[in-house]
Amino acid sequence: MIQRDSPVPYYFQLCTYIEARIQSKDVLPGQLLPSEQVFCDLLGISRTVVRQAMAELSRKGLVTKQNGKRSVVSLRKHETGLLQTMEGFHEDAVARGQKPSTQVLQFKVVGADAEVAQALAIDQGEPVILLRRLRFLDGVPEVLVVSYLPEKLCPELLLEDLSDRSLYKILARRFGLVVSRGYRTIEAIALKSADAQLLRVRAGAPALLLKSIGLLENGTPLEYFIAKHRGDRSKFEVRLVSAEADQRSGVSRKAHAQPSAVGLD
Repeated sequence: MIQRDSPVPYYFQLCTYIEARIQSKDVLPGQLLPSEQVFCDLLGISRTVVRQAMAELSRKGLVTKQNGKRSVVSLRKHETGLLQTMEGFHEDAVARGQKPSTQVLQFKVVGADAEVAQALAIDQGEPVILLRRLRFLDGVPEVLVVSYLPEKLCPELLLEDLSDRSLYKILARRFGLVVSRGYRTIEAIALKSADAQLLRVRAGAPALLLKSIGLLENGTPLEYFIAKHRGDRSKFEVRLVSAEADQRSGVSRKAHAQPSAVGLD
């Protein structure tokens, strides 16, 4: 692990070795690394060397410093774009080499409350399909999401098994319904006890709350979802554009000010 006759600094050798172990999955996300003292005793190096290596790994987002002196392998974050893609959670995860899975918690018809009715441009009390799911990446719970869809647009959706299938693909193939654009808001929240338990974090842990309305090409609202992403597992990328670029492309600034309808199907 440490080649003493090498011109490469000891800390960089140690950092490279640990990074290789992480990339090869010899050590897994959430796993504690040995203490500074253990590294020192095993390798005959100083605490300064160990701390430099850990600082570099932390800078790369590969480890996280725990309270005390031990570091833990960081959980891989699900990265998604807000303006670049119309793909949903399932397709996006597969494209990134991650394994998505889903636990369906509720799947039924309910009457739209005031918030849902306004989002879907329907009357309060009108039947909507409620789909509540817990989404996983590589076996780790990532997001808790509730979707609402007007029952009149896809009445036979309840016959489908959505355990590990893409909602958007089913809507497109079975019902000819394709989300083409939409609107989204994002805010930081603290998770309540019940949601935190499902996401396997402590009550009050930080999360990102997303609310999104997905529209068909003709402007009809198809889906309204409310999603709670674990704060330690999520990273959102936002594409920015200048006013001058907007004018050259013929796209208004307002169009870029609204997040896209990237879904959680």
